[in-house]
Amino acid sequence: MTRWQSGLRFVVSLLLLTVCLLLSLVLTTHALDQPLAPPDRSSPQATLHSFIDNVNEGFAIVDGAYQDYLAEPGLLPSATVRAQAEPGLIIFDRATACLDTSEVPSRLERDVAISGTILLKEILDRIPLPPDSQIPDVEAVEHEPDLVRWTIPNTEIHLVKITDGPLAGEFLFSAATVARLKEFYEKVKTLPYRASETEGFYDLYIANPGQILSSKWIQRLPPLLKRLYGGQALWQWLSMVMVLLLAVWLPYQVLQWSWRRMATVEPPQRTWETLIPAGVAIVNLIVVNYIIDAWINITGNMLFLSLIVLETTLWTVVAITLFLLGNAVAETLISSPNINPQGLDASMIRTVARLLSSGVGTVILVLGIERVGISLVPVLAGLGIGGLALALAARPTLENVIAGLILLVDRPVSVGERCYFGGQEGTIEEIGLRSTRIRALDGDLISLPNSKFSELQLTNRTRRDRILLHQALGLRYETTSEQLHQVLTQLRELIVTHPRLLELKGSDREARVRFVKYGDYSLDIEIFVYVDTGLLSEFLRIQEEILLIIKEIVAAAGTDFAFPSQTMYLAQDSGVGQMFEGES
Repeated sequence: MTRWQSGLRFVVSLLLLTVCLLLSLVLTTHALDQPLAPPDRSSPQATLHSFIDNVNEGFAIVDGAYQDYLAEPGLLPSATVRAQAEPGLIIFDRATACLDTSEVPSRLERDVAISGTILLKEILDRIPLPPDSQIPDVEAVEHEPDLVRWTIPNTEIHLVKITDGPLAGEFLFSAATVARLKEFYEKVKTLPYRASETEGFYDLYIANPGQILSSKWIQRLPPLLKRLYGGQALWQWLSMVMVLLLAVWLPYQVLQWSWRRMATVEPPQRTWETLIPAGVAIVNLIVVNYIIDAWINITGNMLFLSLIVLETTLWTVVAITLFLLGNAVAETLISSPNINPQGLDASMIRTVARLLSSGVGTVILVLGIERVGISLVPVLAGLGIGGLALALAARPTLENVIAGLILLVDRPVSVGERCYFGGQEGTIEEIGLRSTRIRALDGDLISLPNSKFSELQLTNRTRRDRILLHQALGLRYETTSEQLHQVLTQLRELIVTHPRLLELKGSDREARVRFVKYGDYSLDIEIFVYVDTGLLSEFLRIQEEILLIIKEIVAAAGTDFAFPSQTMYLAQDSGVGQMFEGES
């Protein structure tokens, strides 16, 4: 071989090596250059290969970064190690995209996808997989339109074709398979790994706190604390208990402080300060939720249970906070000098604010707990007779709320007004969301459901523009015609001249003084006149004044008032027997 041929062969070899290195670099960095590119899921074969390749490549990169992290000084990973691990996490996310998590609640979807991907890798690393020739590829899918499901032989792991949505036409590991991955793993975890597979990914995942690159301090714990109990390390159980205890203790202390402070302030500041414990509880629940999920890294069923409890509690507190916020806004509006705190406008503001805040809070609560898979609609529908009983039990409450709104809108009575209702009389103290409270004349506090109160005939005493003075005078039968005429004339003059008596000429309420009848023991005179006042106390004062003047008029005429009397005639008759003897 000539020197020229040897040189040419060396150059060609060098070029081929360079091309191979470039191709390797391109293939390695392709996922990093296009982090948003989805995995190939065009067929069962493509999905299976995409999953295996991405999860293995991602694990290899992350594991390499993890080993470098353990070798470097310090408890926290350096920026270099984090940058080294980032591509692996991106590639790993592509593997999670091969799982159908559409039936998983949105709040749990990310955790289910991560744990499901790791469990599926552990399963596939232990079972034999068929050759590619036995797995349908794109060509097989195109030639067999009815191919919508493929199952890994000798398993219940299914890949199904998505029929709708943005992933329509692509193959994913079915939702039913995702739901049973933990069950499948428990059945195969004692099997050995296939020779070509990496080991220990699942153990690394469940034994470390959240981001696996932050777990160097876990390596220094005693073996006892790293031992697994119920799928969690002992240190994870202890950490979760301490976090939950702190989560209860902190809001309790804030609540105690708030109660002591609220005793020294007045509304509306007091109502705003009720939001402090609620706000602390919300922030506390969010932080605890994040710590348990991302730092302590509770996994499996315990994670789902803790998330359900914490999320449900969180959204319940949010709903309560919205109600308190509505109440605070209402009290702030009522504190305006233009609004009477005891008036009807104040009652309406309170009621509307409570209804709106309760409605919004309920909607947010329902939507929030649906994020963890709890739907109230199927629960209510599944109650059957119990749901009907619940609806019937809620009917009176709804009736009272609606009746309360009618009272506030129609305004037959207002807070502070006197009314006559159902044979009783009293002053309205509060028109609430469920009941109306009335202070009776004897001081008793009467509480009536709004539905009952609104059905009663209500007489509003306070809104009277005038009060009727209706009296019947009885003069003695010894009164002469001249005396009677004098009394009638002076009474009519009294009506005309008194400044607080209304004549109301030309109306059906026109004032009148009439001799109306001969009574059993008196000559009856009717006085019908309205007093120009709506206040009972003032009316009683004017009525007293009029009655005293009437007494003077009667006395000046030389007559007097009659009093009940009757004349009895006594006679002595013979007995019945003597009457019959006389006839015979």
